[in-house]
Amino acid sequence: MDNRDIVKSFYGSISGGDAETLEKLLDENFELIVPTAGGVLSGRYIGKARFLADIIGTVFGCVTPEDIVFCKNVEIICAEGDKVVAIAQNDGVASSGKTYNQVYAHILTVQNGKLTQLIEFFDTHLANQALWKPGMDEVTPDEVFSFTQLR
Repeated sequence: MDNRDIVKSFYGSISGGDAETLEKLLDENFELIVPTAGGVLSGRYIGKARFLADIIGTVFGCVTPEDIVFCKNVEIICAEGDKVVAIAQNDGVASSGKTYNQVYAHILTVQNGKLTQLIEFFDTHLANQALWKPGMDEVTPDEVFSFTQLR
């Protein structure tokens, strides 16, 4: 599989709820970087286990799977070297009852057939309003975002 295929499998595993495939696609040292301020998930998260438990667990805990499809539409903009740039979109309603039609811009790094880094941009205001429940604990990042984290 080339890097485009690996990224397509990543999106397919999320939209299809295929946790086994998602886990296989992620490097043990996988990093999620959300370089925004004021969002519940802003910051840098290190490790596949952390991503699966804390990030995926938190986000999917704010939705009812029957009411939303993550990564419903995906367009890979370009793939060069170990980088793949894509835009993904989901449609649905969060557990809050609010519409959560989000668009994500992703820069993914693929090395040795595994995803090693995901830099994710999205509308934090929409996420804060629709996904995050009042009084919900924020997920504490391993580090706040810094440009030095980008590879």
